[in-house]
Amino acid sequence: MEENVRRETELDAVRGIAALVVVIFHFWLIMPDEWKTQAVRFPMLMGHSFNLETLFHFTPLRLLISGSGAVGLFFVLSGYVLSLSISRYGMASYERFVVRRICRIYLPFAVVILFSALMLVLVKKGPLTGVSEWFATGPWSVYPTEQVVMGHLLMTGTVPLLSLDSPAWSLIIEMRVSLVFPILFVLMEKYRERTIAAVIVMYFAASMFLNGMGENPPTTFMHSLIFTLEYLPLFVVGILFFQFRENIRVFYGSSPAVIRNVVLPLAIILLGVPAIGPENAVGVVRNLIWLVCTTIGSVAAICVALHNERICRYLQKSHMQGLGHISYSLYLSHLVVISAMAYTLDAIMPVWAWMLLAFPVSLAAATACFWLVEYPCMQAGYWLTRRPVLKPELVG
Repeated sequence: MEENVRRETELDAVRGIAALVVVIFHFWLIMPDEWKTQAVRFPMLMGHSFNLETLFHFTPLRLLISGSGAVGLFFVLSGYVLSLSISRYGMASYERFVVRRICRIYLPFAVVILFSALMLVLVKKGPLTGVSEWFATGPWSVYPTEQVVMGHLLMTGTVPLLSLDSPAWSLIIEMRVSLVFPILFVLMEKYRERTIAAVIVMYFAASMFLNGMGENPPTTFMHSLIFTLEYLPLFVVGILFFQFRENIRVFYGSSPAVIRNVVLPLAIILLGVPAIGPENAVGVVRNLIWLVCTTIGSVAAICVALHNERICRYLQKSHMQGLGHISYSLYLSHLVVISAMAYTLDAIMPVWAWMLLAFPVSLAAATACFWLVEYPCMQAGYWLTRRPVLKPELVG
């Protein structure tokens, strides 16, 4: 146990930024295709015209809609932060760890799923108009029968049982890995090379099997479990970052300015690699490219957040810490809020109007979700494991 391991609050803000990117990504998916392909003339660029598709796919602006990269960053952050937690408090009780993770992840998830089912029944009266095919036929596409709701609550992870809250697929992976994370951490501490080799073998076996079946994302519960293995390497990367954190700090401090100020920030752009992760595409090579790019981009982002003094100071500002506090609630609830507003306002507002309104409402709803759902669930976890909890300051 390492008593001197500090809580790195900068990473809370990084998680908040990643959650915000996922929100922007879903707004991008909601936009009708004609909005993205309509040419816009920019006088400042000698009158050249561009469309949104070009700007957000072939420039660094792609980071703003890189939902896949943001989720990969979440997984690396989880591996690192959970390693810090285990190092700080030790491995005295596996049960304590699991109870806290269930209260932290699953309980808010269950509340939002039930809320989503209720809102669907109340406000969905007919199909949406003027939005993308993805939004019209994806979220809220399955009526919440008892079987559907139970399938969501059991975290089966199959395609029809994600419709009440599409981002839940990554939370299911997070929950599953959390259940075995203490074991994975111990194996990485004692048998690092063999554990890494085993994880790599499992990754390729899972990737080849699911791609051979043409199932990404999976359609059965067993295939969903196998699908989880395709993301396990990212958690291992987080553990490795923890194990070599002092080496990384020394390397960053002794690196030339060009590496600190140019190479590492540029590496973060790799998080914007086209959405060819396991949940988006079929192809072992493409999935591997995404995994490598996401690994490099995530490590660069965490390194810059922790060791670049200017960035570190900014991430510790109250509004960034506030965003970090509500990051999980924002990720969990935003698409439910957007869907509810879309079906409620579709007949009385143009699409652009309710989309503009939905963004601040999603942030406000996430704040309410944090204080009314997530924070009480966290308190319950600390109370059940008899550890004191510090109330976070949400400012700004």
